[in-house]
Amino acid sequence: MSTANTGNTHQLGGKVALVTGASSGIGKATALLLARRGAKVVVAARRKGELDEVVGAIRSEGGEAQSIVVDVTREADIAAMVKFAVDTYGKLDIAFNNAGTEGVFAPLVEQTDERYDMVFEPNVRGVFNSMKYEAEVMLKQGHGSIINNASMGGVIGFENASLYIATKHAVIGMTKTASIEWFKRGVRVNSLCPGLIETPFHHRGIWPSVEAQQAFAAGTPAGRWGSAEEMATIVAFLGSDDASYVSGHALVADGGYSIA
Repeated sequence: MSTANTGNTHQLGGKVALVTGASSGIGKATALLLARRGAKVVVAARRKGELDEVVGAIRSEGGEAQSIVVDVTREADIAAMVKFAVDTYGKLDIAFNNAGTEGVFAPLVEQTDERYDMVFEPNVRGVFNSMKYEAEVMLKQGHGSIINNASMGGVIGFENASLYIATKHAVIGMTKTASIEWFKRGVRVNSLCPGLIETPFHHRGIWPSVEAQQAFAAGTPAGRWGSAEEMATIVAFLGSDDASYVSGHALVADGGYSIA
């Protein structure tokens, strides 16, 4: 059961936000919440139909949103995405780099170069290029907040998940390095590290059955799955002026799993 509070209606008033992987799950929930809190939102993903639904939902609540179809494995798509956001709304204040994949879970010795590329291209190169183009805009402005979705897999390990875990550790490494380079220039960079969250993404991957998923959730201190809406509130905080002294942080939101 989610306990997320979606209040603070005007917290992000006047800000422009960009969300990748916004067609479902945490990305969709974040786009909706940022708009509810006053931001103008550009939503990006590969599936146009689902993006249109997100934009429609935001506009039905009186919010402002635009969509663009993007494959984050293509640098040209990312450059066009950031340009679209700035051309549409004049600036970029918040960027949530959420798009990614879990890849194929298997023992490390069974992994291949093809599978390596499959997971590293979106999860690492996609985040790298997104940060680069977003920061070009934000550094010129003298302000901005970038949040990268790193997963609790960025701070711990899981059996048979070597490639996925490696990508999420890489995301946290880029986050920390960029935060050092850019904080004095007005741009903050943080990572969100979700645990087991009730989204389509987490119903795939290493979980062999619904029973295994439920057993894992019951074994966390929280005793349940997290919700996409709960993760969205964290992104909204990190993107807001309330987090003005927070940068380089990997905020773990996993129901206590990684410390238990």
